[in-house]
Amino acid sequence: MLAFPRICFYYTILLMNKNILKWVIYIGLFLIPFVPFLVYSSLFFPFITSKAFTFRIIVEIIFGAWIILAALAPEFRPRKSIILYSLLAFVFIIGLADVFGVAPMKSFWSNYERMEGFITILHLGALFLVIGSVLKEKGWKWWWNTSLIASALMIIYGLFQLMGLAEVHQGGVRLDGSIGNASYLAVYMLFHIFIAMMFFLRENKNTVLKWTYGVLIFGQVFILYYTATRGAILGLLGGLLIIALLNLRNKEDRGMQKTSMIGIALFVVLVGGFLLMRDSAFIKSSSVLSRFSNINLAEIKTEGRSFVWPIAVQGIKERPLLGWGQDNFNYVFNEHYDPKMYRLEPWFDRAHNIFLDWAIAGGILGLLAYLSLYVTLLISIWRKSEELSYIDRSVLTGLLAGYFFHNFFVFDHLVSYILFVSVLAYVHARSHKQSEWGVALSQEKTFYFVAPVVVVLLGFGIYFINIKPINANTNLILGLQTYQIEGAGKLKAMDYFKKAYNESRLGRPEVVEWIVSSAPSILGGTLSVEEKNSYFTFAKNAIEKQAEDFKGDARYQLLAGAFFSKTGQLDEAITYLKRAQELIPGKQQVYIELGSAYINKGDSVNALENFKKAYEMAPDNMDAKMIYLIGAIYVGDRILTDKLIKEIPEETLVTDTRITSVLLETKNYTTLIKLLERRLALHPEDPNKDQIEKYIKDIQNGTIK
Repeated sequence: MLAFPRICFYYTILLMNKNILKWVIYIGLFLIPFVPFLVYSSLFFPFITSKAFTFRIIVEIIFGAWIILAALAPEFRPRKSIILYSLLAFVFIIGLADVFGVAPMKSFWSNYERMEGFITILHLGALFLVIGSVLKEKGWKWWWNTSLIASALMIIYGLFQLMGLAEVHQGGVRLDGSIGNASYLAVYMLFHIFIAMMFFLRENKNTVLKWTYGVLIFGQVFILYYTATRGAILGLLGGLLIIALLNLRNKEDRGMQKTSMIGIALFVVLVGGFLLMRDSAFIKSSSVLSRFSNINLAEIKTEGRSFVWPIAVQGIKERPLLGWGQDNFNYVFNEHYDPKMYRLEPWFDRAHNIFLDWAIAGGILGLLAYLSLYVTLLISIWRKSEELSYIDRSVLTGLLAGYFFHNFFVFDHLVSYILFVSVLAYVHARSHKQSEWGVALSQEKTFYFVAPVVVVLLGFGIYFINIKPINANTNLILGLQTYQIEGAGKLKAMDYFKKAYNESRLGRPEVVEWIVSSAPSILGGTLSVEEKNSYFTFAKNAIEKQAEDFKGDARYQLLAGAFFSKTGQLDEAITYLKRAQELIPGKQQVYIELGSAYINKGDSVNALENFKKAYEMAPDNMDAKMIYLIGAIYVGDRILTDKLIKEIPEETLVTDTRITSVLLETKNYTTLIKLLERRLALHPEDPNKDQIEKYIKDIQNGTIK
């Protein structure tokens, strides 16, 4: 610790040189376009955390350097613009919403899976201030071209995935690049298509460079197509149509008017041709085109958005002014959960619509503040200025329209946030003149007052915002890699999980989930009684604190209940599960878990009652029906048992080992033999045929009791 002040002192002296400050900023800014390629396998959620931690560290360093540079040189201070004011208003309103939201700490830090929260908003705001103040016209040209080079590398990566030379991380055929998600890669390509188009249309002198941009656009569109992301592809088509329509009135370039007419005609032919051929074998055989041809009302009614969008609207009505705070959609989801959602993922933390998401996070004020970014950007694009040509304005408008449409069906992520903020900063810098923000501070005042504060805050910021959470993250992944290894492996896992829990608030929800999820394996291993008791106490305290800190979150009440149920603490389990039941009354999993706890306690009547509720919520849920049958067998209700057996497909019934186990446990041998015999009749080549036949004979002979 004694070395830290000395390091700060020498670093302060180093940063007093303007040229060094500028080079630090430039290097950081030109590294940012390559952040989407970062995937550190040693981190938990590597596609998200690798990029986010690196981005934050870069931004913190360049922001600190920029503060000192802006103190010394007023020309590097922010320009005054409506975009700047709208961004500051957005940051302020969302910060206020987070403070008064239902879980302020969670809203600030977010988690490893998303890496958003107010901490990310602050970093994006810092990026805007730096890049919008430092880069001039030539600098912006170099920066966007660097980003286009990065997109070219992403195209190559996508081609490798398409050819089977690189793994598609989500599985299936939808390309996801190094970003790890097809929708995320799609919006990345969407931005770069329009940026490349802007430079393509600008370039009239260098034929080779113009062709390079053209080839790049083709590659970007090709990769976008194979992400099969409907929102982004339709957004691209809509954006291109808007560019063409705008350029019908382009008095600066008559050639663009003719090109736009041809483009509109091609658009009509393309869309009309697709609609006419949507049922053809060619369209149906394409994994991409079929996603568009198969859009129908029945599909819309069963997908997640048809459930979560109305849920989001209900949440907005409940807290209309400032919303729930960032990362708190799950509270709304819990309250309004529809049992019919059992087919979908178990927990939604986003509304899958960026506008609904910001309305949930920041209420109507937050949504208006977010929309103001689009409005002020559009106004700034079209304000009177010699910096942007008519073609530039039309392309940027098309980009904004395509991105806006795409966001109706997804939520943003770090890469798209970076690109959107960069576009905001670009238009802010190009369409507004340099502002007069006071005089330069003297070298002496900057050295003694500004620089030391910046350097110290930078050091502490990097340590607490990044290094400690990274340490927690790596300890978590090490724990996950070792907890199933007997003996020393489990001891190491216990140590890793404890370090991960104590290291940082960021990611603690995920750490707690894995602490309790791994508990049955660790506690059921060959460790000593003392070691098991130690870990049980640690896991118990961790989940109890998490459940207490997030009293209104059904997920942690359910997690606590499941943990106590699996470790034999049935009364505690029932208490937490009943809390979860109150918080998310429509979720079948809670009733099934509660019924299981009652089964283990020997209370089959209450167990059956909970299984019945789960079944009645959504009778089509086959798993709930099977659980209800198990409950009926346990209580010996023959009428109900026979009724449910008739409702369950025979194939499902005879192959489910849970049914055979409970029939054996309740000594219902007659029904058990019938099921086993039907299994052999349906599957005469069953690999376990000999064992099943022997099992039947043993039951008939009374050997099994």
